[in-house]
Amino acid sequence: MQALNQNPMYMQDWLARLDDFLKMTGKEILNHSGTISHNQAIEKAKTEYDKYKETIKEELSNVEKDFINQLENTEKKINKK
Repeated sequence: MQALNQNPMYMQDWLARLDDFLKMTGKEILNHSGTISHNQAIEKAKTEYDKYKETIKEELSNVEKDFINQLENTEKKINKK
């Protein structure tokens, strides 16, 4: 059995390894801080979340679905008696 590499890995080594891994995806790697401010990013996230909430507002949650199923099952049991 071969011994594991005993050389310590430093943060710079991990960054290089991560960059190599990301390059395998074929995507461009952002190597600067970007062009959008923190406040703009927060505002964008809030806007997108509001859009998402609007699209699902008519859908029942799992808890609501389970409650309805329980009511229906209870109704069936009562009607059998």
